Amino acid sequence: KPKSGPQTRKQEIAQDKADRNALLQVSQKSQPPFDDNPEETQSFLKNDSGSEGKIKIEDPSARIEALNDKYLRLMAEFDNYKRRSAKEHERLVEAANELLIKDIIEVRENFERAFKSNVQGEKFVEGMKLNCAKLDSILQKYGLEVFAERGQKFDPELHEAIMCAPHASIPDSHISNVLERGYTMKGKIIKPAKVAVSSGKPEHD
Repeated sequence: KPKSGPQTRKQEIAQDKADRNALLQVSQKSQPPFDDNPEETQSFLKNDSGSEGKIKIEDPSARIEALNDKYLRLMAEFDNYKRRSAKEHERLVEAANELLIKDIIEVRENFERAFKSNVQGEKFVEGMKLNCAKLDSILQKYGLEVFAERGQKFDPELHEAIMCAPHASIPDSHISNVLERGYTMKGKIIKPAKVAVSSGKPEHD
């Protein structure tokens, strides 16, 4: 048996004190940072330990597989979006063409009635002019504009010079004759005008 006495009791008290100090030091080291801020402490515990207080180690291969699956899903959704956009664009073009054709049909029917009638001479010509004016108004409604007039300044971006010849009254680099009118669709040139250009007054001996 171990001896009991005052000396042994002092040793037990000293050992107990040393054990308490050691436990205190371990407890302080195990505390998370931000002791003065409870919210930061909770965030630290949540980020490090998770909701269950256990550290989660993510598998790199699982992470790569998840990212690859997400990429494939996004690509599939994007392909579906492109197909829907193409179909919607095609539908809008068809609807616009249908409206234009319906308006032009009216002019065509007017020409057909004029050719079937027995009207001749000035009345026939007047009817043709009215039909042409009707057709022009329809085309203008859809953004078509006609350009190129005699006497205008020649512009190589708008006009195509078929010939160049001197002219008595029209100055140099101006349109002396319009062979074919030009057309723009909502500001875009779809057919340049074919014109003859003046080179100035003719020279005399």
